[in-house]
Amino acid sequence: MTSTDTPEGRIFLSLPGKWALARAIPGTGSVTGVAEFRRLRPDLLLYREEGTLELGTGQTHDVSREYHYLLEDNQIRVCFVEPPEFGRTMHVLRLDGAEATDEHLCDQDLYTGHYRFEGPDRFTVEMRVRGPKKDYSMHTTYDRLPDAPADLL
Repeated sequence: MTSTDTPEGRIFLSLPGKWALARAIPGTGSVTGVAEFRRLRPDLLLYREEGTLELGTGQTHDVSREYHYLLEDNQIRVCFVEPPEFGRTMHVLRLDGAEATDEHLCDQDLYTGHYRFEGPDRFTVEMRVRGPKKDYSMHTTYDRLPDAPADLL
């Protein structure tokens, strides 16, 4: 396990709790909902989000996703939870100040994630996806929910 006395360790310790999420997907729609980071072990968090996708056509859909956030070797590894990708790394966060960028190749599509931790109660994730099958971007803002009841999700 990694020391929590590193920038990555301090960010990791600040994540547990509930967060309001707002995601813009230009040209497609938006997602609003709630995300939760729940501690499974001292070095492992379960991230779960639930929300509503509103398409530009006005259609809405319930959406959800999960990841594991693992603190190891002075980095935070974001991993897939769902089979068949379980345990596979999506991004590795090695902070430069309060920001980290990493890439993940999924088949022939490249997912570039830029994570910016603006303070203990707000962070953003910019995701750019390019390849033969996909070409889009997403901007997600997370704001900590004050005094949210336990086990909201």
